[in-house]
Amino acid sequence: MSEMISKRSLRRGVAVLLVPLSGATTLPEFVESALPGASDVLGIALFVAAVAYLVTCVGRQVTAASDTPL
Repeated sequence: MSEMISKRSLRRGVAVLLVPLSGATTLPEFVESALPGASDVLGIALFVAAVAYLVTCVGRQVTAASDTPL
C-alpha cells in the first residue's frame, strides 16, 4: 500500500512542477526553438495535462473522503 502512495505522491509532485514549467517554456528568453510555435504548443499541452491530472486526483480524494463515515 505504501508503494502505491509513494508513486501517487511522485506523480503529483511532477504535475505540480509542470505547471510553472509549462508557462516558462512559452517565454522566448527561456527556450529558443527551431520551430517558432513548438514551445507554445508544448507549454499549453504540459499545462493542460498537469492541471487535468491534479483536478482528477483532488476529485478522487473528495469522492473517497465523502464515502467515509465521520
